Amino acid sequence: MIISESRRLIQKLFVLAILLACLGLLSAGGRTKASPCDKNSLLPCCSYCDEHPDAQACKHGCLFGCRSER
Repeated sequence: MIISESRRLIQKLFVLAILLACLGLLSAGGRTKASPCDKNSLLPCCSYCDEHPDAQACKHGCLFGCRSER
């Protein structure tokens, strides 16, 4: 009787561990998705585009209010 109840408990704990592992993987997967604001990180600063108006990087726009690193 005690052995069969302990087996059931171990099985329930095993299933719980699997479910928690799946939940952890799902929550970690949500963090890897790119947010809509991430595309702005590819744009150069407008101060750079003002100094270099013919630059290839400035063809798709620029970010206002950032500092260009020199």
